[in-house]
Amino acid sequence: MLGGALFEGNSKLFDLPLGVVKVGFDGYDLGKTTADAEFTPDQDIKDIIYQQDGTKPADHVRTGIEYILNVTFGEIKTGLLVKLMAGLSTLNTSALTDSGTINRSIYQSMRDGEAKVLKIAAVDENGVPSDEDEDIIFCYEAIPIIDGAIINWGADSQRMLPVSFRIKWHEFSTGESVAKTGAFGYWGDPTVEDVPAVVWPDVAGPQLVTADVPLATSMVLTFDDDIAFQTAFAAAHFMAKVEGEFVAPTAGVITNDYITLTFPAATFASGDEIEISVSELALEDTETTPNAYVGVDGFAVTDSI
Repeated sequence: MLGGALFEGNSKLFDLPLGVVKVGFDGYDLGKTTADAEFTPDQDIKDIIYQQDGTKPADHVRTGIEYILNVTFGEIKTGLLVKLMAGLSTLNTSALTDSGTINRSIYQSMRDGEAKVLKIAAVDENGVPSDEDEDIIFCYEAIPIIDGAIINWGADSQRMLPVSFRIKWHEFSTGESVAKTGAFGYWGDPTVEDVPAVVWPDVAGPQLVTADVPLATSMVLTFDDDIAFQTAFAAAHFMAKVEGEFVAPTAGVITNDYITLTFPAATFASGDEIEISVSELALEDTETTPNAYVGVDGFAVTDSI
């Protein structure tokens, strides 16, 4: 034998000659990438030379290290720019318009103000990121640095945003690990690796899963999370389209993860083609810091009358 066999795990991060990943930062999916994503150790290595041993180094000492994720995003939007470039900001909350401010952030600690958790997930043949522990790298502290133009215009140029995430060594608090004082990150089960799990922020708003009309005057909207009104029920925030005609509800009652909308008498009939639109100002989830529903336009409703 040439030697002992290396441990071979089942992580899709290293599986097969070709691979694709998706990148998340501070709880957000940053979108599709173009070109290669590269995870690289950036090391400072000092050569140790003794005259008695000639001119070649007798040893090498690693004097510093961090990791860098280099990635290029191909879906440029206001939210991505604001998330990755300090000084850019927006107060706009409507998907129907766009606005922002180009400001600056200088002479401030980027680690204190901009470092967030980073997630790198292997992607399957359909472009869907894996949610299995062994297929995901979590990093405790990563600072995004834009390496080029934030917007480019050209007849034959694809818009791209090159970003380097500088991943810093994270020191553990007392009791977080038995044998380790810190780490850059991990993949797989953190309890097996004796490291604390990364706390991935919940910033996703509730998502509409199903819409059903069980009665001629009633519509039930079911979400993937418990919901609440952002302020109070407002008929203008919900609009049904029945056989091409728009009808607003008269009342709405929330029960855990669904809302029952009441409509005027005989609004719906068996066989109707029905859609529902919900404003981004209508609902939010019930997290300690609520996340707003992004709204929907023309969601197909099942007729169960």
